[in-house]
Amino acid sequence: MAVNCYGNSVCRILVRLACSGLLVVLTFDVPLAVAQSGPHISATENSPEPVRRLSDDWLVGGFDTGSRWLTAGLVLGLGAYLGSADVSDVRDLGDLTQLLPGVFALTSNLLIGDREGLKQFGFVAGTTIVTTHGLKEIVDKTRPDESADTSFPSGHTAASVMGAAYIWRRYGPKWGAPASVLAAYTGASRIQGQKHFADDVISGAALGLISNWLWTDPIDERVRMSLFPTDGGAGLQIEYDPSAPASNRSYDEEEFLPSHYFLWEIGLADVTRNRVNAPNPGGSSIDWRFDQDSNPNVTAFVSLGWELAPESRHSIHLAFSPFEVRESFNVLDDINFAGEAFPSGSSVRSRYVANDYRLGYGYTLIDSKRYGLILGASMAIFDTVLELAGSDTSAEVANTIVRPVLGVRFESAPLDRWLFFAAYNSWQDSEVSLKDFTAQVAFRIDDSWALSLGYRYVDREIDTDELFNDVNRNQVAIGVWYVW
Repeated sequence: MAVNCYGNSVCRILVRLACSGLLVVLTFDVPLAVAQSGPHISATENSPEPVRRLSDDWLVGGFDTGSRWLTAGLVLGLGAYLGSADVSDVRDLGDLTQLLPGVFALTSNLLIGDREGLKQFGFVAGTTIVTTHGLKEIVDKTRPDESADTSFPSGHTAASVMGAAYIWRRYGPKWGAPASVLAAYTGASRIQGQKHFADDVISGAALGLISNWLWTDPIDERVRMSLFPTDGGAGLQIEYDPSAPASNRSYDEEEFLPSHYFLWEIGLADVTRNRVNAPNPGGSSIDWRFDQDSNPNVTAFVSLGWELAPESRHSIHLAFSPFEVRESFNVLDDINFAGEAFPSGSSVRSRYVANDYRLGYGYTLIDSKRYGLILGASMAIFDTVLELAGSDTSAEVANTIVRPVLGVRFESAPLDRWLFFAAYNSWQDSEVSLKDFTAQVAFRIDDSWALSLGYRYVDREIDTDELFNDVNRNQVAIGVWYVW
């Protein structure tokens, strides 16, 4: 798709800012070894000036004042644009923002002469591209607008997150944070532009992150070295700053269970029951199950968990479980849905969404090297949307409910490389009923990576005046874990 930047004021501003920033960067011309203190081996008095290159001081750094202002400006500007612009313009700008983080990362590598970083970025890009397009061919999932069968995962999101995550991991949040805002906009634009479902986008983001965790190492700021020619050969200057953070993380071999983790699961969800009434009562009782092309349905799940402090019994976890199916079919019997009549034989397009978001706290009741028992509570958002659209009429029901969810989690490491996890979460009141059981068996490849095979059972009921929805689904999934 061609990007029409000059028909879009926000796009023009971003391009001008990028060009202006590049010109400012190119005005720097300072030696590689910017500090003169510390132990070093230097050239003789007759030696020529050291080879000069662009300093990396503008690139490497923390979340400083300038970075915070730029990040906040991008959040406000792109957020406002996302909520006010036409869908086609949102998509066009997303076509641009998918490229900006990667282009910035590649250009930065070349400007500061980071050859190791350039090699790592090549591996990151290759892994992301091959995996993303390989999954597109294997999964063969239809896009929301039915324009192609390449919906899963989102290539735009994978490319944008790949670049942003590389910048953040390699050089720090100084530019990584603003790049992450561009990546977030890219993902949101693909959903709003009807090009991807939510699970497509989070899977693309997961691939961008995983590729960076696999290949990218942070620059070690403790040691800087520079080579320069002399009359008799070459000179070497070494600068050591012990206060700077090391790039390599240590791993406690005695800790068999991870204290921090990121999990991305991809698998098949089989809907065995899906009853709908809207309004409730008053609407027709609809068996909203799916045909063989959509059931089982490819979907994804992501979660993140971490201990609040080393050796702490307190932990926080985040989880997002999206589920959406769209179908076209002929109505078999007359139905009344959301106050609209759909006669028998009419052709309709359906949309079913059941997304769950959770933010929770866990307390480790039993804590040992080989097994643990965690009690927890989460604040959960149950987001449900149902839509029928015919040639002459359409109707939609949307319902969002916030509830606490109680849970228990068991984890064990029966063998050095094998992990087992099981969790049960539930809640019951007059409007919401939830039973959610998950289990995973994981094989730890090394200190940071694990692969798992998992099963999930979800029984979810929403019973309000606007909507009654009783759905049951079973999921089998393969998971990729990044642990630390």
